Amino acid sequence: MNANLFHNILNIVIALLAAATAFLLATGCTTFSTGQIECSASWIDPAYTTTAVTVLAVLKTLVNIARDGLAGLTKRQPPVER
Repeated sequence: MNANLFHNILNIVIALLAAATAFLLATGCTTFSTGQIECSASWIDPAYTTTAVTVLAVLKTLVNIARDGLAGLTKRQPPVER
């Protein structure tokens, strides 16, 4: 696995995990001491936030594919010029 592939995998995982939690907490969900998230007071259904997070993560990946092609997700990146 090269650095570009690893970078893209991390981007997807980070976007899904961080944004899902942030959106839910920002819309009224709370966390219990056990770590569970309770969303009965949220003004947005968690299904909508989950969908939004998924769309954004997929969009970011599609932008990368449009820019570099499907093979661009796994190709080695050129060294940074200084």
